[in-house]
Amino acid sequence: MEKILSLALYPALYEPDMGVEFAQFPSKEYTDTYRTDVLFYGLSTDGKTFEPLNNNKAVMSPQGCEKLGSPSLFRKHEGGYGLIASADNASPQILLFDSDDLLYFTNQRLFTLNDAGITVKNPTVLYNKTEYEIYWEGGDGNSYVTKTRDFETFSNPSETDYKKELIGADVSLPDYAASGEASIFPLTKEEYDRIRKKYGRLKSISVETGDISIPAGKEAALPDKVNVVYSDGSKTPMGVTWDLDGLDLKNLTAGEYTVKGTVTATAEYHSPLANYRADPYAVYDEEKGVYYFTGSNMNENSANGGGAYQSIVIRQAASLSDITDAEEFEIWKDTTLDDGTRITGWYWAPEIHKIGGKWRILALASVRKPSDSEGSGKQCVFTCNGSDLTNPDNWEYTGYIHDTTDGQSVGSFDTTYFEYNGQSYYVTPKWSNIWITTVNPDNPLYPTGPLVRLSSADRAYETNNGSGKAGCNNMTGSKAGQAIQEASAVLIHKDRIFIAYAGCTIDMMYCVCLLYANLSSDLMNPDSWQKYPYPILGTQDLTRTIKKADYTATDGTTAVTGHGDSGLLKGSEGKYSGIFGPGHNSFTVDENGNPVIIYHARDWNDAYPGASGPDKYGLVDPGRHAYARPVIFNYEGFPVCNLTAEEYLAQDLKEIEIKIIVNGK
Repeated sequence: MEKILSLALYPALYEPDMGVEFAQFPSKEYTDTYRTDVLFYGLSTDGKTFEPLNNNKAVMSPQGCEKLGSPSLFRKHEGGYGLIASADNASPQILLFDSDDLLYFTNQRLFTLNDAGITVKNPTVLYNKTEYEIYWEGGDGNSYVTKTRDFETFSNPSETDYKKELIGADVSLPDYAASGEASIFPLTKEEYDRIRKKYGRLKSISVETGDISIPAGKEAALPDKVNVVYSDGSKTPMGVTWDLDGLDLKNLTAGEYTVKGTVTATAEYHSPLANYRADPYAVYDEEKGVYYFTGSNMNENSANGGGAYQSIVIRQAASLSDITDAEEFEIWKDTTLDDGTRITGWYWAPEIHKIGGKWRILALASVRKPSDSEGSGKQCVFTCNGSDLTNPDNWEYTGYIHDTTDGQSVGSFDTTYFEYNGQSYYVTPKWSNIWITTVNPDNPLYPTGPLVRLSSADRAYETNNGSGKAGCNNMTGSKAGQAIQEASAVLIHKDRIFIAYAGCTIDMMYCVCLLYANLSSDLMNPDSWQKYPYPILGTQDLTRTIKKADYTATDGTTAVTGHGDSGLLKGSEGKYSGIFGPGHNSFTVDENGNPVIIYHARDWNDAYPGASGPDKYGLVDPGRHAYARPVIFNYEGFPVCNLTAEEYLAQDLKEIEIKIIVNGK
């Protein structure tokens, strides 16, 4: 049977595997939202059955949360591709994008196709050897064609016979696909392979060993690490333990020897790694060979008067998994300094860093000087003056981070620190944006540069599509909802630097997003940074849908009054298992020096006293626990955090062999 390689592209009817009806403040808008009307991909080898890609996550969300209507791809006669979509099939405008590879889309722009106010629906593009023709259905019941040579200037529309080609009844798309707005794009094998390589599930497929050939009399040196190879061709080095079975590698006679080994790498960590620890941070102390762990300090009664964020705690463990049962030490609580200054909680998002040769903790705290009428939240620095980080007597309050050189304040929480090429930096959230500044590590309270904005929350996955009480309604363009960027963490790999940050509200919409730049670029220049087109870890990566919600079964209400008031008829809500809302992560390393992501998430089965109504999934709901997952880098060099243990290191790949060939004299 001949293969018919095809790509389906479509917006969604609803957000798959998200359970948004259980959000802290449900929006009651589940279909035709700026979170659903983004670009999803499905792939087929027969032109009939399409497999959803990217773990049911969108592959692209337009800047400004513009809504895609009936997206369609076309080939440019000069090479590359174009993507056209209506503005939600609800205005005279179209959205256009360029792409070199069908993986990334650039040059987003919005054009009005007519001055008569006719709604543009279901656009498609053809090339007639001299110019492009944009065919579209009008909201007035007629169809039109608009011509252009450069997608910058457009002709006046003229009427024509055109109807969007609908997806046939024999074509199977994912059930969340808006099939009426879907289109199918024929692929070459090269294009098909490229898309599958990027958006298909990765898995470990082999281990590189290779024979060793030595002359007699020379010692055989076995590698202490081997490369695990993944389905996209990427490789991750992992440790190996060899079973010599009495073999003396220093004195081998001529012949062939087979040595068996076991790949040693932690593919799965305790789940959770630590209970009631939001905003988790883990770091490896190379000098002592131990891990330090901290996080926002809550307990199962935090939402019911049990207290939250009332002290800073730390654990020390020999391995990441040992963090779970490690003793926890309270190293800072409310204190009055000698000059009368009060340092009190809430202590949010503590991070442990080696800054200026000393271990320090960055955390939000309230600072109230004797002359102040009340305290104010500051990004504070605490310093350990001894070798034992678990001893509270070794810790002192150093101060708070002051204004940058251009007179701006850093964010009062979630500030992180990194060093590269002899320069130190703070990365900080403020006003739901990500900012950067420089600092001298020997004087960490005073930034040495201006505060530069790197990114703003302008994509649908960074917003909650809420209304009324659901968030701060800080979105632009008259859109209801809360847009958030916060909780950044830095990861450096080869020639790139990554800032992984948390997007959206701290319920099922919370996710780990990514900025990246070349290390050779000016890291203080916003133009050096790009935003990855989708979250690298989201609820879709961690949740299994047991029963799908019926988002059309509305109760007809619109007011948002709190959790559980979802707007669905009783019994129409979905059921889910697993964990959800991953975010506020840090990075550390495993026993092989490979990165591990530490993040908090919630369990679908959790419920805590007092965590109901507007407090459900809120800041005092203690159900944010710390989790850990291994990280690999894909063939492009981007971090991948959503592999299962079997995908990371398959059971049948753990046992390996290597052949030693000893040549005679």
